[in-house]
Amino acid sequence: MVQKPFPSNHDKRRYDTFELLHFDICGPMEENSLGGSKYLLLIVDEASGCMKGFCLRAKSESEDCIKTYIMKVQKQFGKKVKFVRHDGAREFATNSLKDFYEDEGIEQQTTVPYAHQTNGTAERAIRTIVTIGRSMLHHAKLDKRFWAEAAMTAIYVKNRLPSPKIEHKTPFEIVYKFKPSVKHMRVFGCRTYILTPKEKRLKWDPKARAGLFLGYEEVSKAYRLYDIEAGQVVISRDVNFDESAFGLSPRISDEVEAQESPK
Repeated sequence: MVQKPFPSNHDKRRYDTFELLHFDICGPMEENSLGGSKYLLLIVDEASGCMKGFCLRAKSESEDCIKTYIMKVQKQFGKKVKFVRHDGAREFATNSLKDFYEDEGIEQQTTVPYAHQTNGTAERAIRTIVTIGRSMLHHAKLDKRFWAEAAMTAIYVKNRLPSPKIEHKTPFEIVYKFKPSVKHMRVFGCRTYILTPKEKRLKWDPKARAGLFLGYEEVSKAYRLYDIEAGQVVISRDVNFDESAFGLSPRISDEVEAQESPK
C-alpha cells in the first residue's frame, strides 16, 4: 500500500506572532556536549519562524523549558500563546503540561502518527539547524563535543537571516520590530585571545589566553568562548578575534603575546 499524499492546503490560516508554537526534540546525540547535554529541544513560532533552542541532559527537562518560554514571551511581548503543536511525544504531553495548557487557555494539537508533514515546521527547523551546525563544526575543525554550541549559534544566526516566507524580513525583525545588528557577529570556531583582567594576572603572565569563539550570550551581550588551556567555556566581552585560524591546538605564548588586548 502506498501512503496517500498529505493535503497541500493544510492549516492555511495566518497566525499572530507566538500564537502557534511548534515543538520538536532531537537526540540522544552521538556524544554529550561540553555541558553534558544529550538532546536539543527546538521551539518554533509559526508566524515569524523565530526559533528558541534548549540543550537538555534528559528529555524530561523539556517540560520546564516549555513552561518558562511560554510565560516569558507572553509577559515580554504581551502576546497570547493559543496553540502548541507537537508529535505527541511523552515529554510534551505530561499531566503537568496538560494542566499548564489548561490554566493558560492553550489548545494542544498533536500530529498524526507516521505523518511527519503535520509537524513539518518543527522537523524542518531541526534538520536545518543540524545541517548548519554540522557544517560549522567541520569548517571550525571541532569535534562532536561542541555540537550544542554549534546548534545554539546556528539558531542565533538563522533568526537574523532574511526569509522569503516573511517578505524577506528576518524572524528577529518580525518579533522585535527592528532590524538586527550583525556588526558583532563572528565566524564560529575561529581563534580568539581572551583578555586576562589585571586583578587576576601576575607580572610575568601573558595578557591574554588563547581560545575559540563558540557563540553569543544574548542577555549580557558578551561572547561565549572556549578557553583552550582551561578546557572550559567562559563568557567575556574583552576579546580579539583571528578569523583566519581554527581548530584546537596547544597555546603558543608568543602568539598570544603578539595580540593587542582590548583596553
